Amino acid sequence: DIPIMFGVLTTDNIEQAEDRAGGKCGNKGAETALAAIEMATLFKKL
Repeated sequence: DIPIMFGVLTTDNIEQAEDRAGGKCGNKGAETALAAIEMATLFKKL
């Protein structure tokens, strides 16, 4: 009955981690946080 977000950054090395945490691949943590906020907002409207 409640939305749950699960964001895990899986990488093979530090370079991939840096790329996915604000580098050339964007910030995947921020994307997950934004999705959680959007889901909470939608849930409140229901």
